[in-house]
Amino acid sequence: MMKSKFGRAGVLVSGVAMTVAAAAMSTGTAAADTDGGCGGPAYANVCISMDGGTLNYAGYTNFANGATGTIHLWLWDYTEKAGGVRVFTTDFPAATGPHHYRPGGLADPTPGHDYKAEMRVQWGNVKTDTYLSPDMFA
Repeated sequence: MMKSKFGRAGVLVSGVAMTVAAAAMSTGTAAADTDGGCGGPAYANVCISMDGGTLNYAGYTNFANGATGTIHLWLWDYTEKAGGVRVFTTDFPAATGPHHYRPGGLADPTPGHDYKAEMRVQWGNVKTDTYLSPDMFA
């Protein structure tokens, strides 16, 4: 039991600080948005955005030396049917160091549709890492 006013105030302030920190960390890339955004770790992320009526998506990687594999960038429409419909698929060779993969965009996306970009990094036949952008309504 706390006996001092300072002790109780310290517990209250730390509780508020933890709540604020938890709220800040929970506001990630999961919610649908009209502004787009990126998902994935800093060394491999996939982004989606709108620019002048075109829905753009792109991948960014920063792999260590000797990166070999394939980058698969996909644009999905989750409004068409459950599980989504792949709108575009573009493949690139994986690059070492900072690299930007931009396959193009979807001109005049269907208004109200829910789009998401996906980047799969296929490391030969060893494994595949998958990263998703936030959902985005056109």
